[in-house]
Amino acid sequence: MHIDDDLADTAFHIVGTDSTHGYETWLDAWHRCAAGDAFSHPDYLATLAAEGETPLAAVFDDRSGSHVLYAFLLREVTHDACGRPVTSECYDVAAPLLYGGPLLSLGHRADTAEVSDRFWRRFRHWALDKGVVTEFHRENPLADSSLGYPGDHIEQAPHAVKSLEGRTIDELLADASKSYRRTLRKAESSGIQVVVDESGERLEDFLRLHRETLDRNGADERFYLDRDYFAMLHREFAGSFAYIYALEDGRATSVEFILFCNDIAYALLGASDAQGLRSGANSYLVMQAFLYAQSRGVADYVLTGGVTNTEDDSLLRYKLSMAKSGRRRYRTAQQVIDPARYSELSCPHTTDSFFPVYRSAQHSCTHQGETESRTTEVSA
Repeated sequence: MHIDDDLADTAFHIVGTDSTHGYETWLDAWHRCAAGDAFSHPDYLATLAAEGETPLAAVFDDRSGSHVLYAFLLREVTHDACGRPVTSECYDVAAPLLYGGPLLSLGHRADTAEVSDRFWRRFRHWALDKGVVTEFHRENPLADSSLGYPGDHIEQAPHAVKSLEGRTIDELLADASKSYRRTLRKAESSGIQVVVDESGERLEDFLRLHRETLDRNGADERFYLDRDYFAMLHREFAGSFAYIYALEDGRATSVEFILFCNDIAYALLGASDAQGLRSGANSYLVMQAFLYAQSRGVADYVLTGGVTNTEDDSLLRYKLSMAKSGRRRYRTAQQVIDPARYSELSCPHTTDSFFPVYRSAQHSCTHQGETESRTTEVSA
C-alpha cells in the first residue's frame, strides 16, 4: 500500500478488542482524545456489535502533537441492492448509535482541517486496501463541523438540546411550551416521587419499563437491550450515569437514563408505562432530570431527535416543547471509498436515497410513536 510522501512520518493503526494490545491502544487513545465520549469507548462498541460486525478503531498520530481516534463497526456486505449475494470479501464502515466520527486532540497551533485531512487520507488508504466500499457516521450536534472530511454532509431533521448553564428554574420553564408547563403542573399535583439511582441497583425497574415501552410501540427486536449492555455501562462509566425514576404509589412508572460526558448530558434511554404517560410522570421526570444534571455542572442536555427524521415528527416536537430554543443542526456524514464497487453493489437502476444504497432493502423504520431509543434512524 503506497502512502503519500507527506504522510510517511505519521503513525496510523487499526486496532480491535480481540487482543490485549489492541484494546489497550484503543483505550489509551480514548483517554487522550475522547473527553469522556462514551460512544467511542472500546467496550461500548464491543457490546453493541451485531453478527457480521467487528468493533475497530483507527488511531492516528501526526508526530507533531496531534492525535485522532475514530471508533467504528466494520460490517460485512453480504447482498447488493437487488438482493443478490456478494461472493467476494466486501465491507463498509459505520459508527454505532448515538453519535460518531473522528475525535481530535490537537497539538499546539495545529490546524483542525489539516489534521483531519491527513487522518482521512490514511484512513482511506487502509479502507481501500481492506475492501471497504463506504463510510458513514452521525455527527454530534454539539461538535465542531467536521473540517477536512472527504465525503458529504447531509442535513437531517434537527436534534434538541436543552441549555442548562446559568439558568434558573424559572428560565428553564420559560424555555418550554405552555402545554408542557400545564402537564408539569398536573403531574406535580399528583404527588410523584423522584428517585435517583447512580449505581444501577434498580435495574429491574428499568428493564420492565424498557420492555413495556418497546412492546407498546412495536419496536424491532434489536432495540431490546439486555443486562450485558447495562453491566458494561455500570462498569466502564461508573460515576458518569444516572437513572432517574418517577414513582407513583411506590411503583416506578417512568425512567430517564442519563449518560454524562464532562459538561454534556445525553438522554440516552427513556421509558414509561401506561400510568406514567397518563399522569404526565414522563414529562415531569424530564424537568427533574434537567435540574439534576444542572446540579452536576452540566451545560447542555442532549435530548437527541425524533423517529421519522422529519420536522413534524411527534417525538421531536415533544422534545422541542421542553426546549423551545433547543433546535440544533444535525447532520450525517457519508463517503464512497470505492466508487466502482459501490456502483456495482447499487444495481443499475436503483434510485433509493438511503445510504448506502445496497443496504436499503435491509432498512425499515421500526420506531413508531415515543419509543425507548432516543435517536433518529436515518441511514446506514
